[in-house]
Amino acid sequence: MIRKREQTRQRTLAARKGLPPPPPPIPYSPALLGIARGVTSWSGCKVPLTAVVNREIDSEGEIHDWVLVTTSSSFSAQHTCATYSLRTAIEERHPQYKSFWDIPRMHACRFSLVLNQVLFVPLAYTLIEAHLFLRRRRELNRTTRARTLDMLGPTVQVVAVYYQQRFCLLLLPEFAAILSEVIEPARTKLLSKMQQLKRDLYHLLRNPRPP
Repeated sequence: MIRKREQTRQRTLAARKGLPPPPPPIPYSPALLGIARGVTSWSGCKVPLTAVVNREIDSEGEIHDWVLVTTSSSFSAQHTCATYSLRTAIEERHPQYKSFWDIPRMHACRFSLVLNQVLFVPLAYTLIEAHLFLRRRRELNRTTRARTLDMLGPTVQVVAVYYQQRFCLLLLPEFAAILSEVIEPARTKLLSKMQQLKRDLYHLLRNPRPP
């Protein structure tokens, strides 16, 4: 984004000064792959290897070459690179449940409790990741646990109104509009009822029932 703005600014300045526009930037090129099978040049490895050469050209025109080596003789170059990309994903996930899922905060000395903590925390993390995948919310898999749970929580508050074995769900603006249109004497009765509900709710918050 910054590069695009700078290029636009340079073209505008050149047009004002009557100069020819600057040359267009070198277009970004995807990685070029090459593969060599049966490589035996690694003296420390007695098994024939498959080498995948990656050449990447960035937007500045700089060339970066790097090589992946595998013992598989059947993987294609694309499959080898895709498999290697799992390494960075695993490295990112490990600090997530290690630092942000309370594994180190287990201070019990009993082995059974420590074992349960270590097993159930990664299990909960795996279930959350599966839920994100099924809900197509994979962009949240890099966030912390608190942020993920906050984003997965309900974002719409509704009011449930019950009457004679029936109910309806109303958004808060809809419910407020209905209350504002109620005529007397129903408005006075409704206000008294709402005030009683508010007092009951505050009473429950001040005196929570023990589990």
